[in-house]
Amino acid sequence: MEEHQKHRCLKKGNFGIQIYSLDKGASLYQFQNDRLFIPASNLKLITTAAAMKYLGPNYRFITELWTSGKVRDEVLHGDLYLKGFGDPKLVTEQMWLLANRLRNLPIRQVTGDLIADDSYFDRVRRVKTWKKKFGPQPFNAPLGALSFNFNTVTVFIMPGPKVGAKPVVVVDPDTDYIRISNRATTLRAGKRNRLIVNRLGRDGFNEIALTGGIPRNGGRSRYFLNITDPPYYTAKVLKRFLEKAGVEVAGKIKTGVLPKDAELLVQHESESLALILRGLNKFSNNFVAEQVLKTLGAWAFGAPGSTDNGIRVIARYLQTLGISPDEYTLMDGSGLSRQSRLSPDHIVRVLRDVDADMGIYPEFIASLAIMGQDGSAKERMNDRPNGQRVRVKTGTLNGVSSLSGYFQSDGGERFAFSILMNDLKCGNNAAVSLQDKILMEGLAFKRDVN
Repeated sequence: MEEHQKHRCLKKGNFGIQIYSLDKGASLYQFQNDRLFIPASNLKLITTAAAMKYLGPNYRFITELWTSGKVRDEVLHGDLYLKGFGDPKLVTEQMWLLANRLRNLPIRQVTGDLIADDSYFDRVRRVKTWKKKFGPQPFNAPLGALSFNFNTVTVFIMPGPKVGAKPVVVVDPDTDYIRISNRATTLRAGKRNRLIVNRLGRDGFNEIALTGGIPRNGGRSRYFLNITDPPYYTAKVLKRFLEKAGVEVAGKIKTGVLPKDAELLVQHESESLALILRGLNKFSNNFVAEQVLKTLGAWAFGAPGSTDNGIRVIARYLQTLGISPDEYTLMDGSGLSRQSRLSPDHIVRVLRDVDADMGIYPEFIASLAIMGQDGSAKERMNDRPNGQRVRVKTGTLNGVSSLSGYFQSDGGERFAFSILMNDLKCGNNAAVSLQDKILMEGLAFKRDVN
């Protein structure tokens, strides 16, 4: 593998590799394995392992409906409180279940306000070391103990019925939290004029602004945009779903804190943490990783959960592996921060620890992308018939590419590995190709494992 060190991508020499045999208990190959690098999304492996260890694969996030009033004759006389506990997968289907369970109590009317309580987390919506200027991209979605659909909306756009008409716009979910400013135009077939779709924060709502043009023969396009106020947005969606379920909410949407004398009406449980972490690792979901990190903080130190307290829990876990806090730097749970630093050895030590724990290993490895099969690794090594024996977490930032996980060689030997590349002198595709070549050599390795 030494020849790969001379690859044009690695001219600055800022990379490290550790390939460790789980069967032999020794390193097969290592280079600068104890140096610190920006791990990008490979940091999610650490967050995932700590969550599995402390919360457990069957941990469930809850979302609750409470009231400080009384229910009489199918009418809730008083306010309805929606309290969140960090569920990163409160999505459309789950919201419908929540609304229908309230309706089936039965309740047909709420005379008071719908009040959103997200006090289980702090009010810091984004990690302090992320970029200061945030756009509407979904990977920059704000955080919150009460969040819906990853704190994003989906915008579908298609050409208007004739040239000169405005494009047709559909927003999901359909609530008055989102308003459309459509100044775009349908153009004649084949004409180019870039369509620009933006999200603007307004007082009490978000505005989706369309400018530019779309050709008459253009297809239907889809955009994912983040929102600015998670608890207010989530409560707006619930009110809309309640209306569709036949429950009228007479009051306003507000944010606040659940009173001590409130009565629980409905408690909804999320799918298991194990299933949630599959989406986190296979598709590298930053929002889910940060929600899980804050949940760890609340679990260990009490509400409100925070990024800093979540990192304290991860530090506690790493210390059990003999990794001191002064050996690394963690600033978030997703790897989006460029200030985090880990070594290949750190990551491999975590992978080794997980491999030795049957209480979490099956769920953990099931969360990783299968090379050439799914997730962020779907298009990689798909010409290799044994690519499914490689389970990975990818990582990408500008100038950074990382890959860590497990593989089983043609000789049946099992390995944990980590490849961290910084200051790349090439495009991401070339870096990915180099990583795949290193893995293919590992797959071809054969020796007696007895």
